[in-house]
Amino acid sequence: MPTVRLIWVGLLMMLLGALGTAQDNSQSGAIPSPAFGQSAPVLNPDNPPVSGIDEPGLEMKKASRSFISPAIQVGETVDTNENSQLGTSKVEPVSFVLGAFDLQKFWPKTDMFLEYLGGGAFETDPTYEVKQLQALGFEGITRWRTGYLELRDAFNYLPQGAFDLNTVEGLPGYGLAFGVGTGGGVPGIMRFGGGNDAVGDISRLSNTAVADVVQAISPRSAFTLLGAFGNTHYYDNSCRASNSTTPCLDDSDESTVEGGYAHLISRRDQIGVVYAFQLFQFPYSGGGELYNQVFNVRWSRTITGRMRILVALGPQYSDLKFGTIQNNWSLSGRALFHYQFERTSLGVEWSKFTSSGLGYYAGADTQMVRLSLRRPLGRTYDLVTYFGYARNKRLQSAASSTYDFNNDNEGIAGAILRRHMGRTFDLFAAYTFNDAVFDVPAGVTAVPGSGDQELRHRGTIGLEWHPKPSRIE
Repeated sequence: MPTVRLIWVGLLMMLLGALGTAQDNSQSGAIPSPAFGQSAPVLNPDNPPVSGIDEPGLEMKKASRSFISPAIQVGETVDTNENSQLGTSKVEPVSFVLGAFDLQKFWPKTDMFLEYLGGGAFETDPTYEVKQLQALGFEGITRWRTGYLELRDAFNYLPQGAFDLNTVEGLPGYGLAFGVGTGGGVPGIMRFGGGNDAVGDISRLSNTAVADVVQAISPRSAFTLLGAFGNTHYYDNSCRASNSTTPCLDDSDESTVEGGYAHLISRRDQIGVVYAFQLFQFPYSGGGELYNQVFNVRWSRTITGRMRILVALGPQYSDLKFGTIQNNWSLSGRALFHYQFERTSLGVEWSKFTSSGLGYYAGADTQMVRLSLRRPLGRTYDLVTYFGYARNKRLQSAASSTYDFNNDNEGIAGAILRRHMGRTFDLFAAYTFNDAVFDVPAGVTAVPGSGDQELRHRGTIGLEWHPKPSRIE
C-alpha cells in the first residue's frame, strides 16, 4: 500500500512539474491572442472593407489628440464669367473672405469631427454685389469589439459661380463641410445633390446625410450596411413668375439603401460585392421619380502609405416614371488609382453612375474622369494640379425633359501654388479653367442667356492664416 501511494505522489508531482514548465514556456515565448475585433485585419483603418464607403488616408484622422483649429482666407479673383452665364465673357474682379473652424475630439471608443465654413464674395455686378457661403460638416464614429457605426452630414448654402469648389485644397479647413473624398460604396454615392458651377448665378441649398455600419464576422470578412439621404434646392424663383418663359431648375431628393460583403483574400487584397437601391424624386417635374438598382463586384489592393487601387463594375437597372414608364439597363463602375512617390502624390479616378441631373434634367447618366498631382517644390512651396472631365446624358424623353438639350460636357483644369510663410501663413496663387458645352437642338434656347457654351477663366491670389491647432482634453 505505501508503495502504491508513493507511485501516485510521484506521478502527481511529475504532472504538476510538466504543467508548470508548459506555463512558463507559454509566458516567456508565445503572445496571448487578442480579442477578436481589436486586431481583426478587416477592421484596419488603413485598409477598410472594400464594400463600405471609407477609404484609407483620410488626412484629418492621422492626429490622435483632440484639438480645435481656426483658419481665415482672403483673396482677389479675376473672373471672365463671374456669374457662369452662357455665351458671355466679361473680365470682372471678385474679392472674397472665408473663415473655417474645425474641432476634433477623441474618446476611448468614439471620435467626433466638426467643421464650419463661412464667408462672402464681393462682386462688381450691380445685381449680385454680395454672395455668402455657409457650410457645416459633421462626422462621428463609435466602435465596439467587432465593428463600428459612422455618421456623416454635410450641409451647405452655395452661391453658384462665386466659389470654385472643384479645386483641390482650394478652401480653408479640412474639407468636411463639402465631403472631400469621393468615398466608396456604389459609384457616385457621395456625389449627392448634383449642382456645379454651370448652373450659373442660381444659389442652392443642399444637404447630404449618411449612416453606415461595418460588422466583422471573422478576422477576414465583414458585412456593411448604409443608408443615405441627400437633397438640393435651387433658388431660381424668378422662373415661376406668371410671365416667365424660363424653365425652372429641378430640385431633387435622393435616398439610398446599400448592403455589401467584403473579404480579405490576402494581406493587401480584398474582394467584395455591393447591392444598392436608389430613389430620385423631382417635385418640379410633375412629381417624377427614378428608381435605380445597382450591383457591383469590387476588388482593391492597398499598400499602406504607398498605393491604393480599386476597381468596381456591374450592371444597373433604371426605372423612370414621368407619366410614362421608361426602363434602361446600363453599366455602373468606378476605377481608382492613388500612388505616393517619394515626393509626389498622384490620383486618377473614373466613375460612371446615375445622378440627379444637376438641375437641368430629372436624372442623368454621368461619367467623370479626374486626375490630380501634388508635389512639394523645395521646403516652402507646394504645387497641386488637377484635370477633370464630366459628361451628363439625359435619361428621360425630350417630351418630359426640363430643358431641351440632350447632354452636357464639362472640362476643368487648374493649379494651386502655395508658399508656406512660417507655420501659420500661406501665400497662394491659383488658376482655373472651365469649359461647359451643351448639346442644344437648332432653334432652342438652352438656359437663360444665349449660346450653348460656358467658358470661364479664373486667376486668384490670396493669403491664408491657419495657426497651430490648440489641444483640448
